[in-house]
Amino acid sequence: MKQHSELDLRIHRDGPGTSLTGSLVSQIRQLVLSGALKPGDRIPASRQLAADLGVARGTVTTAIDMLASEDLLVARKGAGVFVSGARPGLGNSGTGLSSDFVAVPPPIPLPDMDVAMDAPFDFRPCRPSTAEFPRREWKRCLADAAGARVSPDYGDPQGLPELRHEIAEYLRRSRGLVAQPEEIVITGGIIHSVSLLSRLFLGVGSKVIVEDPGYPLARQVFRLCGAELLSCPVDEDGLIVEALPATGQDISFIYTTPSHQFPMGSRLSTARREALIDWAEANKVIVLEDDYDGEFRFDVPPLPPLAAMRNNCAVHLGTFSKTLAPGLRIGFAAAPAPLIDAMTRYRAIQEYAPNSLMQAALAGFIRAGHFERHIKRMRRVYRNKRQTLRDCLGEYDVPGQLIGLESGLHAVLMLPRDLNAEMISAAAAEEGLLIPPVSRYQSNPGRVPSNGLVIGYSEPGIETLRLGLRQLARTVLA
Repeated sequence: MKQHSELDLRIHRDGPGTSLTGSLVSQIRQLVLSGALKPGDRIPASRQLAADLGVARGTVTTAIDMLASEDLLVARKGAGVFVSGARPGLGNSGTGLSSDFVAVPPPIPLPDMDVAMDAPFDFRPCRPSTAEFPRREWKRCLADAAGARVSPDYGDPQGLPELRHEIAEYLRRSRGLVAQPEEIVITGGIIHSVSLLSRLFLGVGSKVIVEDPGYPLARQVFRLCGAELLSCPVDEDGLIVEALPATGQDISFIYTTPSHQFPMGSRLSTARREALIDWAEANKVIVLEDDYDGEFRFDVPPLPPLAAMRNNCAVHLGTFSKTLAPGLRIGFAAAPAPLIDAMTRYRAIQEYAPNSLMQAALAGFIRAGHFERHIKRMRRVYRNKRQTLRDCLGEYDVPGQLIGLESGLHAVLMLPRDLNAEMISAAAAEEGLLIPPVSRYQSNPGRVPSNGLVIGYSEPGIETLRLGLRQLARTVLA
């Protein structure tokens, strides 16, 4: 084995179409292919290599990871990074393309989502119960849609007119939100809607206001479009409108979850809804209203969606992921027709149109009354689970205050100061209980982490919920 303390590497900072990472990958690959670096040779430490080249250490580590994915380099724990003994070929893809031929794009981060693991007690939020999914009714609607005449065209990029009509009628009945079918676009879910809007409005230097704590995946979409995020705190009445900037100059969006704040569970009060709309209209800022689980209310009257209030700045984002099943991948956006037209045109260029078969089945499902009957049934199911959560925490003497129970599919257990939510979450995971801390969803690293646990109680069955909460009690009281 030979230690290469110096490598003949030069970073080209002004080469057209070539990133620093791509330049480094290309040069090290060539050294391996030419035999200048032989199997078993040790690559200098990333910190040293970064200092020698005058680049960020992350640039070096990313390049090493990419070369390791091609089996050209191999990392040995505690020893370093070495040239592997594998014979360099065409790369894992087998396409014959490499960064010698095309520029390597910047690495795209993995989606910032709660990691699914095989655990006996999964209390992650935003997971509906699918045990009660109306399979027979859905199967019938799907068969009817499949038996209809098949169109030779791709379909309407705005979404099937029948489905947009049914959604418009449902919003009017259930939310008091009057939207015409031409003011609705069918999407793949709320994040897809957010992504379409972001591609239309955001660029490098744009600003977006987000709730803190809030939904990490939405923040990630905004960042990928080059936007700067401005955090706004929340309390028991939702987004603190008084904490918004005095002026909204250069702010494109404000993203909020007013029906059931994610993850704290509060509802945006009527007074704050009015103040938020006034602020947004005065500053010409688009309000993205994420109504991810607003169908489920228990002890409280409905509050009007922001888009149902007299304004032209709110975009209502809905989904069938929490009411039926995430795998359907159907959501929608309701907004003034010019904005919907822009989303439709952009979407048509990207992907033609959404799946017509699934849309037709869902339209028939809503039209036959199955959807609203299912919502009523699930409200009873979730109400029972919510009561089980409350009863078990009391029965097992788990300390803390339970908040966010009035609506939605999860609640938050705020712990006493002498307990640490992050440590309890980690210890619970080792015992097979997935229950994330509130701090996992915070965006401002300067803020003191909220000392709470987010309990998604909707997916587990009653007995599983009881057993999982008993395990939580053991962990907390250990």
